[in-house]
Amino acid sequence: MKKVSLLFLLIFCYPINKALCQVFSDVTITGGFSEVSIMTDLFGSGASVADFDNDGDLDFFVGTEFGLTNRIYENIGSGQFQEVASSLGVSSTFRNRSALWLDYNGDNLYDIVLVGDCRGLDDSCVNRAEITLYKQLPSGNFELVNNSGLSFGQKYSLPNVSNLMFIGGIAAADINNDGWLDILVTAWDSRFANSGGTKMTMFLNNNGSSFTDITSTSFPNHNDASRFQPIFHDFDDDGLIDIYISIDFTANEFWHNKGNNVFEEIASDIGCANAFNEMGLTFGDYDNDGDFDMYATNISRIDPEEGNQRHNILLKNNWSQNNSLGFTEQSNTLGIDESGWDWGTTFFDANNDGWLDLATTNGYDLEGWLPDQSKIWLNVEGLTFSDISNASGFNDTEQAASLVAFDMERDGDLDLLQTIKVRGNDMRPLRLLQNNYSSTTNANNYLVIKPRMNGNNHFAIGAVVKITYDNGTTGMRLITAGTSFYGQEPAEAFFGLADNLIVDEVRVEWPDNTVTVVDDVLTNQVITITNDNVLGQTESVLEEVSVYPNPVKDILRIKTTLEHRGVEVFNLLGQKVLVDYNNKEINVSSLVTGTYFLRIYSGVDSVNQTIRFIKK
Repeated sequence: MKKVSLLFLLIFCYPINKALCQVFSDVTITGGFSEVSIMTDLFGSGASVADFDNDGDLDFFVGTEFGLTNRIYENIGSGQFQEVASSLGVSSTFRNRSALWLDYNGDNLYDIVLVGDCRGLDDSCVNRAEITLYKQLPSGNFELVNNSGLSFGQKYSLPNVSNLMFIGGIAAADINNDGWLDILVTAWDSRFANSGGTKMTMFLNNNGSSFTDITSTSFPNHNDASRFQPIFHDFDDDGLIDIYISIDFTANEFWHNKGNNVFEEIASDIGCANAFNEMGLTFGDYDNDGDFDMYATNISRIDPEEGNQRHNILLKNNWSQNNSLGFTEQSNTLGIDESGWDWGTTFFDANNDGWLDLATTNGYDLEGWLPDQSKIWLNVEGLTFSDISNASGFNDTEQAASLVAFDMERDGDLDLLQTIKVRGNDMRPLRLLQNNYSSTTNANNYLVIKPRMNGNNHFAIGAVVKITYDNGTTGMRLITAGTSFYGQEPAEAFFGLADNLIVDEVRVEWPDNTVTVVDDVLTNQVITITNDNVLGQTESVLEEVSVYPNPVKDILRIKTTLEHRGVEVFNLLGQKVLVDYNNKEINVSSLVTGTYFLRIYSGVDSVNQTIRFIKK
């Protein structure tokens, strides 16, 4: 009974007491964003966040209207940005809705794919959609890639679509485990409205050299539909990436990966074929039960034909309960079902308490539709959500599109970025909202994990990062390329940790189905974990191997009956710090005090064993 009373007190207090929640401040003008010809089209453009220049802080792309170079805002530190698209060679002046930062050719550099359309223009624009690839060069500049295979052909040309057709969303993942990122583009067409739409396009990456349209074989006989945002994830842990797609008018789609680049649509069989007006989409484990739940935005209203209430949906994933695919709609139960005419959305931990909060951005210029405000709901221990929009200052009534979360100044809290379609006389294409939580007294701790792979998928798109702390508390994040509405969040995992100072275990489940585990990680830092470390789950083991003394000060001795060809020492972050080819002992005196892992390699079939030791 006391627990229920405390929960009621928390829910009641959140909206009225700012001391219990963070406040967001609009820093758009002070951040260095000038006015431009923004995209006033009703569906707007997106924001895509990545550290494209690899300097440690986060930059982003924003699309603009025809005739103006799209914007790339480079983070120059302390919450300040400068526009660099043209100077870096990204010169497209097409109206690009969305973009993806990805390493398409395996050189460990971010390239960028732009997708756009000419919705609403007259029929002189015959090819209604375009896709463009820019490759990043070692110099940091970008180069237009011709003949990349990224082409829609005649699929989105008149008369195959109407002049109201537009791009619905874009996402990328490795669908066939060959190490190369493939791309899915969706589209919307009002010509068919409730009865159809148009086709989507799957591009297969040909070993980093080009792409091939494999839509007809990947989605055999797939229906026309007005598709919005797709997201990739391996939902059933079978080692193959699946796809969930928000769809306007008709049922949402869940495409189960059957292998060989072929997908089967099974949404109605697993409880996620909702058929409202789903648009924006975000994934997150809101109840910390070990699986990813899905939230999709909608138009909250009474349907004039059906007479039913349409609303946002929260699809609770039931995988952790029975290891079978299935979802249950929970938005009404959790109090996050109605918020207006919504677009972008994101799960993010706004106050670093270890529970994912939720935000949406709204707005549509339609006669008779009242201005509706952006929303942020605070997660109350996975049991319910509390509306703190007004108290937090995230309650604008702008006409916005995309919404993503990232830590712009690396101060340990997540800020919010909206793209704007209409904002009175202000022609800035975005709103940047600074989260002031980290500056509050006794702010909670955090940890940022940047998983990075050797090989072609360097930024580990598709990886799942899991943590365990505080005697069993867990959290998990998905590394994606494509989310929200025309959005992309950075390829890193941000965790709030309440007042905990140490994370007991960080577990990275890589897209190639291997695993890395790192123990005893200090909080309040950004760390990079690579997959060249010592803790893979599929290692074979040498027999009768031990090391002594342990703890060790200078010389670590190796005892084994088998011959081995060398040893490597890794720190807790998986970074290689020492290599030695002595078969009997290794000098570790140069290492600082701490915990390390010794990997011993055999000369037979590359068998190895990992042993943990402590350096005094």
